[in-house]
Amino acid sequence: MSRAGAEARSQYGELTSEQQSSLDRAATTQGLSVLQLMEIAGWQVARWVFATAASRGDPVLVVAGHGNNGGDGLVAARHLLTWGLPVTVVLVAEPDRLGELSTLHLGALRALGATVTAHPDGDLPWELVGPAGTVIDALLGTGVRGDPRPSQARAISLLPADRTVSIDVPSGLDATTGTPGTPTVRALRTCTLTAMKAGLWTAAGRRHAGQITVADIGMPTAAWAAAGLTPPTLVRGGELLTIPTDTDGADGIDATTTGAAPPA
Repeated sequence: MSRAGAEARSQYGELTSEQQSSLDRAATTQGLSVLQLMEIAGWQVARWVFATAASRGDPVLVVAGHGNNGGDGLVAARHLLTWGLPVTVVLVAEPDRLGELSTLHLGALRALGATVTAHPDGDLPWELVGPAGTVIDALLGTGVRGDPRPSQARAISLLPADRTVSIDVPSGLDATTGTPGTPTVRALRTCTLTAMKAGLWTAAGRRHAGQITVADIGMPTAAWAAAGLTPPTLVRGGELLTIPTDTDGADGIDATTTGAAPPA
């Protein structure tokens, strides 16, 4: 690895799936709940989407799975809705089989009057996908290994590459190796949380992720230490750091802060 590549990994991180899980567990031992991390993650994703979608008034479609990645998407949907964007949510899951946290966030969305439909078979209706100016991929997160399940694969195959943005990693991509499953989302942009994932530094990872933004979600320094990991030097202060897509993931990487402040 070149010196520039090593420096970039030091600045933005290089977490494997196992390291991310260890870090999340360590955060809970430091008094930070998964609910808190999910709320911050979803808020950062919402800020990231709002920065480009607000000026166009884009209708936003959130396609959410049953896990924590889906929970992040539900939180993002709630914030975007309160900031005035038209938001629709599609669950690729049975609503009564969601985890406790996702169920909590789904209830908050419904209380705000959000349009929520469930298509557990992954057969996303074109009347929902077609009008969306931005489609948020919140199906699968960093724990995925191998090919998506049939319902997830069906949903992935229906996401439009020119309008889809992914949370953490494109659904179907192995966050550690960068190996794409069959199928894997081809995203226009990806907002990865806490730090860059190791798989996003690979050529295949970059192709599927599009433009990558790293979002600080307030992971405590003590949690990094407890997990035996070193935090990235630049991912702090609540920033959204965008890594240019015209690099190979190793050399010449720079970052700029992006994102507009949401309405008060």
